[in-house]
Amino acid sequence: MPATWDPAFRPRFYQRWGRESAVISARTRSVEYPQFRQLLSIKAAFGGAEDYFLDGHRVSVDDDTFAIINAGRVYASRIKALWPVHSFSIFFEPGLVSQVWSSLAASIAAQLDDHTARSAGPGEFAERLYEHDRLVSPVLRHIRSAVDAGLDDEHWLDEQLQFLLARMIRLQHRELRVAGAIPSSRPATRRELLRRLGLGVDFIHARYREPIALKDIAAAAHLSPFHFLRTFKSVYRLTPSTYLNRKRAAAALRLLQESAWTMTAIAEQVGFGSRTSLFRHLRAQYALQPQRLRRRELVGAGPHSIRVERHPPAH
Repeated sequence: MPATWDPAFRPRFYQRWGRESAVISARTRSVEYPQFRQLLSIKAAFGGAEDYFLDGHRVSVDDDTFAIINAGRVYASRIKALWPVHSFSIFFEPGLVSQVWSSLAASIAAQLDDHTARSAGPGEFAERLYEHDRLVSPVLRHIRSAVDAGLDDEHWLDEQLQFLLARMIRLQHRELRVAGAIPSSRPATRRELLRRLGLGVDFIHARYREPIALKDIAAAAHLSPFHFLRTFKSVYRLTPSTYLNRKRAAAALRLLQESAWTMTAIAEQVGFGSRTSLFRHLRAQYALQPQRLRRRELVGAGPHSIRVERHPPAH
């Protein structure tokens, strides 16, 4: 992490911090940053979780997800883990998103069949967790690999950040189309319901290790259980409980492949509660016995060797 505790490093760091694009790629078991205001950023974490606190709720980023936080937002962050977590954040300098938008506006407007979008600007991004995808995540991982390999080329990085922002803008407009699946006649109502669904998804990813129920997730989204269930299924094409168990299965898979923990310990850690429940959900998710997953019998087995089948939101 940036050595802001070091008197020799601190002045140089804060002369530039918050004023220009930056990448932070670091590993740590424990770190905590108080509330601060920052640039538009995208957050990822690998090998564990990093928690962000904004607007009174927790957004927990891990191997399955990334998050976007808009410019000017005030938030805090924390890592507290048994082993080092790879924290990865990219910050975008002021004005960069508008530059990228100007080159995309025509095609975005045509996709949305809305020519007012050309002049409306990109607006704010939906601040929530996103599951890793084939749109944003490959660019994110490419930048991470190059930075971790020691690449120090500001021109290359500037190009990559523009590529990444273009993907993020397309993701944002895909979200607007997804909102069309929400059963409401008013666009403002659909956008608000999509935001509240995001709160529910954030809650699942932050609390999946705990014995949470539909009523708990719906309460985090400020919706009734029936309304949350109906709206969630219309957008994600699966129920909240299926989404929750899929998240737990992905976390269990990583522990099976990366640790020597017993099945019982893994079941308790990821929220399944019992070895029997763990076995049932792993078989359902990956169509393999848990013992085969642990023995790494698949070619190239590792933390990401067995893909979790994603169910994309309705378009």
